[in-house]
Amino acid sequence: MAERLTERQQIWRGLLQGQRAMLLRLGGELKRDFGLTIPQYEALLALYQSTGRALPATRLARELLYSSGSGSHLIARLSQRGYVHRSPGGEDARTQIVTLSEAGEDLIVRATEAHVAALRVEFDPLIADADVGVLLGFAHRLAEHEGVRPVPPVDGAQK
Repeated sequence: MAERLTERQQIWRGLLQGQRAMLLRLGGELKRDFGLTIPQYEALLALYQSTGRALPATRLARELLYSSGSGSHLIARLSQRGYVHRSPGGEDARTQIVTLSEAGEDLIVRATEAHVAALRVEFDPLIADADVGVLLGFAHRLAEHEGVRPVPPVDGAQK
């Protein structure tokens, strides 16, 4: 017989299952309405939020927590669809710079407007005003512990 979960284990399980279910549902809306998978959306958003709407391919993969191979495949798919451009990056011929195209910028702006509206309806009501500070603090501690950013960089700041 399975042991009863501790309160902290229940928090983990609730966050994991709830986030996954909501992500699948909202991701389905992005796919249906804009033809974007969650990874494609996140890649376009990372480029949109970066200085010059461009990032080295390796940094983009790292921002998305992808291996270089998975990142390359994702970038190739976005390039085939005309949402990004790839170009050589400097002296190292292996480095590629990924730049958001005009079509990619238009798409990510429209998709983000719809996604943020869906979050306001689906996610925001789940957080009581009194809980915002506690949950925000937890989200920042978790991100810091895992070595990731909880929010995009400001003015091109690098990690």
